[in-house]
Amino acid sequence: MRSVFAAVLLASSLGGCATVSMVASEAMVETNLSSKESSLRKVSDAYTDMAERKKWVAKSSGLLGFARVLMDGAGDDETAPINPYVQELQKSAATPSDQAELIRTDIEGAAHGLDVATMEVDKLFEAELTAKSLRADLVSYESALVTAKKARRTFIDTLAELDMDNVNTASYALVELDASIDRAREAADKLATYAADRKTAESLS
Repeated sequence: MRSVFAAVLLASSLGGCATVSMVASEAMVETNLSSKESSLRKVSDAYTDMAERKKWVAKSSGLLGFARVLMDGAGDDETAPINPYVQELQKSAATPSDQAELIRTDIEGAAHGLDVATMEVDKLFEAELTAKSLRADLVSYESALVTAKKARRTFIDTLAELDMDNVNTASYALVELDASIDRAREAADKLATYAADRKTAESLS
C-alpha cells in the first residue's frame, strides 16, 4: 500500500517556479538590505517560520541555500535520512487515527497560510510601488511558495512512511494544497511581469 500511495501522490507533484531566475540574484540582495518590510514579506517570512517550527520543512541555510533551491531545485532537507515531522507527529498523537487527523490539520494550515500570502500579492497591483520593492516582494513570495512545495513533499512522505489506512481526509486536504500552490504560482508569474513592466516604465521616465 505504501509504495502505491506514494506513487499516486507524487505523480501530481508540481514543478519549480518559472519566474524566479530572472529576479532572484538582484532581489535577494535588495531583500536582505531592506529595512522596511512590506506586508507580503512579513506574511511570507511568517509562513516559512511556521513551516520550520512545525517541522514541515528543514530550517533554511540562508540566502545561499535559498538560491540553490531556486536555481537547482535542491532542498536543504533533500538528503536528510530522518523525517523530523514523523517524529513530531508521533510525539503529539498516539494513535494512527489521531496522527491522520493532525496531518490533515497541518495540510489545511499550509494551504491557508499560502492563500493569505497570495491575497497580499493581489494588494500590490493597486499600490504605486517601485520595481525594486516589487522584486523584493516577489522573491519573498517565491520563498513561501518553495516552502509550500517542500511541505507538500513532507506530508506525502509521511503518509507513505506511516502506511495509514485512513488517509482520505488528508488526501482531500492535499488537493486543496495543490490548488493553493497553483494559485500562488500564477500570482508569482503575474507579479514578476508587473515588476518587469514597472522597471521598464521607470527606465523611460
